[in-house]
Amino acid sequence: MIGNLRDVRTQLLAVVAVLLLLDVAAVVLLVSPIGRSRGQRQQEYEQLRLLKIEKTKVLAPAQGMDQKIATAREQEIAFNKDRLAEHYSAMSEQLAHVAGEAGVSVSDVKYDEHEEKGVPPGYDRVGITIQVHGSYAQDMRFINAVERQRMLLLIDAVSFGGMVGDQLTVSVHLSTFMRSAA
Repeated sequence: MIGNLRDVRTQLLAVVAVLLLLDVAAVVLLVSPIGRSRGQRQQEYEQLRLLKIEKTKVLAPAQGMDQKIATAREQEIAFNKDRLAEHYSAMSEQLAHVAGEAGVSVSDVKYDEHEEKGVPPGYDRVGITIQVHGSYAQDMRFINAVERQRMLLLIDAVSFGGMVGDQLTVSVHLSTFMRSAA
């Protein structure tokens, strides 16, 4: 009788092993592409195609980035050369030229270089305070000419001082950026 139980037990283990093997095969079939229907595969294909289109739109601006960077560097070099002074003397020459064209006299030119957050490396922010003397029309011509200069000169404040005869004194505070020597 014990021999019969061992035979039955061996047969049952063989049946369980075969059933487990069939279960594993069924799971693999269901998970694999073979087990899915044609409709499911088409739906998955469509989702992937739409995802690819979306990703392509997101990445489109980055195409040709190396050329864009090279162009930006060239533009920065040209801007620095044309619009920013490298020395205080260049700023003084430009202001003297503008003052001469506007017919005003200039006095008390003060430069104030100060550190500021947000100014990129290689540049220094420079404040310029200048006293301009001339008629009202000449002073306004000077201010307008400063705003139209090729050199980057930003007018921060204008204050009108006293008037002696027909000569009006105007204090103009400008800011600009200077290329660092570093």
